Amino acid sequence: ISCTLRSCTWRRVAMHMARHVSGDAGRLFRICRRGLSSAPVFTKRILVVWHSRTGLARQMSDAAEMGAHAAAEEMGCGQSDFSVLRRRARDATVEDVLGSDGYIFCGPENLASASGEMLEFFHRSYYDCFDESEASRLAGRPYGLAIAAGSDGSNAARQLERICRGWRLRAVTDTIVHRNGEPQTASAILRAKTCSEDARERCAELGGLVAATVLL
Repeated sequence: ISCTLRSCTWRRVAMHMARHVSGDAGRLFRICRRGLSSAPVFTKRILVVWHSRTGLARQMSDAAEMGAHAAAEEMGCGQSDFSVLRRRARDATVEDVLGSDGYIFCGPENLASASGEMLEFFHRSYYDCFDESEASRLAGRPYGLAIAAGSDGSNAARQLERICRGWRLRAVTDTIVHRNGEPQTASAILRAKTCSEDARERCAELGGLVAATVLL
């Protein structure tokens, strides 16, 4: 799906999905084409898990959260229908994961890897999300991933994508890897960062896609 918040409404996203997705998921997408008012109302929740050292990944997660709320509002969902639970990685629990319908993960690449705090979240949560038959209790739930990086970011993206595949989560779109392009010196890496407008828009679109998928 290729769209921006300025040029595409989430109802059009839903119509696109209705044409291209089959089975039970397609049936749900087609409900949205008739209007959300005709579908049963269920409370849906997205979990945003983030970690940031310089402020960049935090700002990216902020934008993703805003995009999720914007999509829900455009689709006619109120606070009783949709919510976002925001957790710093060190504070997120297994209960937060199991009790959510979709996920946004946002963190930095540090030393060619996902940050330790993000990895610790996955390490302590991972195995408790499988049942006694070794099936993932999260199978099929949508997620979006955003990585704040300096000059690369691909290792962190692959690392977290692999974890999400193990959980049998379903990516709503390609991982966002935002490279700040600053010199890779100690002082430049450590200083506070400001998220570009382009990166904010991309992250807002990511959040909107996760919300639209959860709500359909």
